[in-house]
Amino acid sequence: METDLQNTNVLSTKLASLTLKNPIVAGGGPLAGTVEHIKRCVDAGFGAVVTKTASTVWYLQHFPRPLYKLVGYKTDPSDHYYEPDDYFWLHREHNSSFTPMNFVKIIEQAAPYAHSKNCKLIGSYSARFTDEWTQIATAYEAAGCHALEINFCCPFPPEGLAKSPDDNRVGIYYTKHPEEGAKIVEAIKQLVKIPVFVKLSPDGSGFVEMAKLFENAGADGVTMFANNKMLRVDIETGLPEIYGPGPGTAGAFKAMAMRFAAEVKQECSKLAVMGGRGAITWQDGIEFLMAGSDAVQYCSPVMIRGLDYVKKLIEGMESYFARKSYKGVEDIKEIAMRKIYTNTQLAKDVKSLYAKVDPSRCVGCGRCKKSCWYDAISVAKCAGIVKKRCAGCSLCSQVCSAGAISMHERENEREHFEAMAMAHPDLVTEDYYSI
Repeated sequence: METDLQNTNVLSTKLASLTLKNPIVAGGGPLAGTVEHIKRCVDAGFGAVVTKTASTVWYLQHFPRPLYKLVGYKTDPSDHYYEPDDYFWLHREHNSSFTPMNFVKIIEQAAPYAHSKNCKLIGSYSARFTDEWTQIATAYEAAGCHALEINFCCPFPPEGLAKSPDDNRVGIYYTKHPEEGAKIVEAIKQLVKIPVFVKLSPDGSGFVEMAKLFENAGADGVTMFANNKMLRVDIETGLPEIYGPGPGTAGAFKAMAMRFAAEVKQECSKLAVMGGRGAITWQDGIEFLMAGSDAVQYCSPVMIRGLDYVKKLIEGMESYFARKSYKGVEDIKEIAMRKIYTNTQLAKDVKSLYAKVDPSRCVGCGRCKKSCWYDAISVAKCAGIVKKRCAGCSLCSQVCSAGAISMHERENEREHFEAMAMAHPDLVTEDYYSI
């Protein structure tokens, strides 16, 4: 299904066997649930578009009713165009109102346009039985999808509204039962030629082992992640936001998603990874790429800001590449992942530190003393740090607004351990200093 179009754009990147004109992907959701919306996403400049998930379960075609809540979203009355990055996104959202086999008609109408604009169309769906999964896969491929994203994350089971026990065998069920998921992947890969990505839930565990299982079954990549259920409370009313736990995310969850994406990529180097949970800015996308992702999905940030935001993401990345003299995405892919230290390396190869104050820059505010939990800092007119008590944690240097504190490597490791035990040296074991 890969086109012959060649793209020399600095942001061009490989995602499994696909070549994307940029690594910015529209995550599955309302962005791409209709023919017109898919076309608008294509025009916005996404390198790939994941369609809204269509499900075979009746409940998910009707409920939950769409409801969004931006917790902590601070607008600025003096600047109507101000867009905060620090907020918590909660939502309720049904899957497509249309069955997957009817959603095929949407793909058939939108796919030619995506192809003509060199935008990859990735069909997302969820089902219950193997025959449903395979029937939809072949139909989506025939309709023009460049790849599939089989959703083992959201939807969530209908929790009390299931018409049969089989209605619970959907979405996140397969992240929690990966052996069954692997059989579905294997069955699909026997029938389609396009890449298959497995969308995982952050509610799972053992992601490296899970990824290996899906890779062995033939999966071309994984998506890490969509959202899991969160709870926030309005303390003024005492009411739960959006009536109770619902799928949620925030920029802070980026760190978790990157960690697991990096671990999977380290152990499954041939498996493509689409990161994205917690990605809001273009800088977030760069981080994901450096940590091992091959592409980055954005959904809620674009829903909030509008499709014009995609251009800002692209321009931000392009400016960054120019400033850093990077020639392409491959220059930054995995560069941070390859430098992640093991515990053994941390113990053997990383020297301990101590902090030092530059009196000419210190303003004597005392902020450093408040943040020191090793009792190494005193403040009069200027901060003073007792080297033999300093554990080298570096917190003081980061909270110093005057930039008056710098960190330095110790030459003697014993001094570090003496500092660590300074408060109670009589309590250390005899062999404490012999490491």
